[in-house]
Formats: sequence, C-alpha cells, structure tokens
Amino acid sequence: MPLQPFKATVPQDGKSWWLRLGKENLPDKFIFTLLLDMQPEHFLHRMQDVQILSQFGEYTVYSGVFEGERLGLLYHGSGSFSVSTAIDELAMLGAKAILRVGNSGGMRSDLRVGDIVVCSGGIREDRVTLDYVPLEYPAIPSRKMVQAEIEACESLGVAYKEGLTLSAGTMYPGSGFETARGVLDQSVLDRVHLWKKVGAANVDIETTTVLTMTRLYDMHGGALLGIGNDTSSGEGEFLDEAVIDRMAHLGLKTLHNLKI
Repeated sequence: MPLQPFKATVPQDGKSWWLRLGKENLPDKFIFTLLLDMQPEHFLHRMQDVQILSQFGEYTVYSGVFEGERLGLLYHGSGSFSVSTAIDELAMLGAKAILRVGNSGGMRSDLRVGDIVVCSGGIREDRVTLDYVPLEYPAIPSRKMVQAEIEACESLGVAYKEGLTLSAGTMYPGSGFETARGVLDQSVLDRVHLWKKVGAANVDIETTTVLTMTRLYDMHGGALLGIGNDTSSGEGEFLDEAVIDRMAHLGLKTLHNLKI
C-alpha cells in the first residue's frame, strides 16, 4: 500500500496557506513578477478599480480592470520555490492562466540589453520542478499564450524576438558566473556553455517552473522577458524604466488577448 501524503495547513479562514486567497472574486488570469524586476505602479496605472487581494510574507496579490477585463497581478519572491508554491495554490483555486513578466540575462549573440523575448520553450535546470515530474517532461508555453504575446507586441508596435530560456537553480554558478570561490564545479559551467551553444537565448531562475507547472495543471502559461544584462560582456544590470513600462503594458495586453 502506498504511503499517504502529509496534511498541508488550512488556515481557519479557509483561504490558501501562503497566498491567503479564496475562490471568491479570483481572476482567471495572472501576471507573475517580482519587485526586483518590475514595480507595481508600471502595471497599476493602466488598470482601474485596483484592489489588494492579499499581502502575506513575500507575496502581494492585486487585481484590477484592464480594457474591461479583471486581471490578477501577483508579486512573489525570487526563484522557483516561491513561484511553485504560488502556482500550486492558484491551480487549486481554479486560476486558468499565468504569464511571467520580468528580467533575464541575454545569452544569444543577437540579443541586446533592452530587447524583449517571447519565450518559446525552457531548459529545466531549475531543479525545483523535479519534485513534480521527471526531467523528460517538457517546459513549453501554451500556444494560445505565445500567440497572445505576439499579437500584443505587434498591436503596440514593440519589437520582439523569440527563443529558449534557460532557468537555473542558482543565481551565480547556475548562470555561468563565478562564486565567492571562483568556479567550484567546472561541469556546471560547461553545461551553461552547452546550453548557450545549442541556442539558449536568455537565462533566469523562474520561467521553466511557470511553463512546466502550468502545462502539468492544464493551465495556460508563458513568459515575456526583458534583457537586463548581457552574460558574456557583463553589460547592463536591471531593466530600465522605459522597458519596464513597455513590458507591463505588453503583459496586460497579452492576458487580455488570451481567449480561454
């Protein structure tokens, strides 16, 4: 007889454990991002009737109306652990779509700081999603989400490129950078170079978790990523204000375009 799962905490108010959300008035579609990448005002000034649905720990969840449709905006902590927890709880509550909008490091030679990438697939080095499904399971976005992203870019006259995103499990060695003790494991660095050689466009630490889990839970998932830095030259740091504002508009427009 298989061992039974443990019991997750259910708060006394009946809301989800970490997001502190209930099914009532929950939007179907959410943007996922983090404060390090994009500040809330870039989204909220384009929305009406903005509400804070919850604010607990590292998570803050807003909802607001964009072009007549109520959408969700979820701020999470950095990395796949925080993202996976939020997706699990939203899936249990019945959410239908998640679009990651945020920063990444450029790896492909044709990408420049400030460029925007529509993610066409992910390389699962995040490690976190191995607790859900074996590595052979693909990290690919919803076809409808990708089409909605492209339509948003074209309707707003914003140039974009498509490509594979490498999602690393760690910020420094997983992205090919030196640690405080230099290169500790050459095989880790070699793998990053391999992913670049076979076509990885950019690198982050969240996208493959969004792509893998949304597909696993029969949701629509995708990622719209800005290039904040070039991992080969060291140019850049974070996204500038103009790029952030452009991406926020694209993200909202994408979810509105998404017909599910």
